[in-house]
Amino acid sequence: MTSKYSNPIIPGFSPDPSVCFHDGTFFLVNSSFHMFPGVPIYASKDLNSWTQIGNAIHRTSQLDLTKATSEKFPIGPQKILIATGGRFAATIRQHNGTFYIICTNDWGGGPNLTMRNFYVTTKDIWSGEWSDPIWFDFSGIDPSLFFDDDGKVYIQGSFRPSNLMELKCDIRQFEVEIQTGTALSETKKIWDGFAGKDDAEGPHIYKKDGWYYLLTAEAATFEHHMVAMARSLDIWGPYESYESNPVLTAYGKGDVIQNTGHGDLFQDGDGKWWIAALGIRNMDGCYPMGRETFLAPWNGRLEAGHRLSSRMETKRYDYLYIRTPNLEDYSFSSNNRVIKLVPRKTTLSSATGTTAFLGKRQRLQDCTATVTLKTSAKESTTFAGLTIWKEPIRHEEIYYDYSTSSVCFSKTNKMLSDEPVTKSHQLKLTDTIHFQIKATPKVFDLSYKVGSDDKWTKLGSMDAIEFSGYDFTGTIFGIFASSKSEEAGAEVTFEEFKIT
Repeated sequence: MTSKYSNPIIPGFSPDPSVCFHDGTFFLVNSSFHMFPGVPIYASKDLNSWTQIGNAIHRTSQLDLTKATSEKFPIGPQKILIATGGRFAATIRQHNGTFYIICTNDWGGGPNLTMRNFYVTTKDIWSGEWSDPIWFDFSGIDPSLFFDDDGKVYIQGSFRPSNLMELKCDIRQFEVEIQTGTALSETKKIWDGFAGKDDAEGPHIYKKDGWYYLLTAEAATFEHHMVAMARSLDIWGPYESYESNPVLTAYGKGDVIQNTGHGDLFQDGDGKWWIAALGIRNMDGCYPMGRETFLAPWNGRLEAGHRLSSRMETKRYDYLYIRTPNLEDYSFSSNNRVIKLVPRKTTLSSATGTTAFLGKRQRLQDCTATVTLKTSAKESTTFAGLTIWKEPIRHEEIYYDYSTSSVCFSKTNKMLSDEPVTKSHQLKLTDTIHFQIKATPKVFDLSYKVGSDDKWTKLGSMDAIEFSGYDFTGTIFGIFASSKSEEAGAEVTFEEFKIT
């Protein structure tokens, strides 16, 4: 099938991968948390070149993300977790001509989860159209589907109390009527996990040679993360832990790829087994893009790659909005070269709701995001520009403040201070201002130039390590517009939003 691939296969904010193989094509999904559209879907023929073909949550009516906030709280001595709500840990499966994506939606934020679980379906995965959610009752996260040979269907998940601080979790299962989401059995515990004292999450069941194999993600999702396996001759157990567990971990190793875990096994057309798993690329403590998707032959080794395939250009599938957007606030030219936003009072630091923002995931460690802002002579309370954004707690931007005729820099890191760091340069009126964010593995530099000037003026920077840590998401380049007073019909025009 393939022997060459570049890791990570899906770079930049692509945690919790799940893969299925159907009709000669691999399909892969990731968690998307607070971003809309949600649960991105990628396709590949060779496991190396991946193209985003849609999103499972692509209509604002499917579910509500307005309360998918981010909160910080301690998880141990000198450890602070930034927990973000939204869509957790999707699983993709295909059965009898129907594709299923099953997922958790959390809108509580912080240590207290308020969660519901659902799945969506489609007969034609290439259409980009998915059903409304089918909701089902399960007190936990990370649901998975298993279709048995006898026609029965089971849902497995990580049972957990409503408080994330109670880390002891286990894997539980029930039989489901797949058409309605109705439980056909009690929900029963089937495994405590390999460690028996840490999180048992991300379960997937596979069947081979009469055995049921249960794969789990354990020990949280950071430096101790691991993948473990157990097996049983009965789907209800008891499950016997594999004597060589964990089957995948980077803990205690000095590799660039760290925090590996939350994997999914799948076979290719030749019957060869593979695992897709999350991990980070730790560059001296810097990993702002967060958890990414890596690939290895089953029982193989996750190794760092060098590049993303250039064939990952998409339609508008890869554009991102913050939580549930007001889509009427956005307009696009036919070729997407001109994008207009209606500013709202909400800002990039707003904990809930949405703001006028349109972004794309950072896919490369070395890259440059640029955009041109068309200014106007009228007085306004609007400010608009270019940002590198991870969640309301950490972001930095360079923007034009219409009320002061100034170009401004702002850096927000609420892990360090509740007040942003700011700087501004007053400008003479000009028709166009060009903004640039230049990323390296260690720093993000923000610059501007006006009109036809050739020279960029650096206004501020943020170390990549400030975007790194115990969190769920990854960095996103985006254009945005906010206003101190929502002026009727006031649009902001951007041109040539690019990441190169």
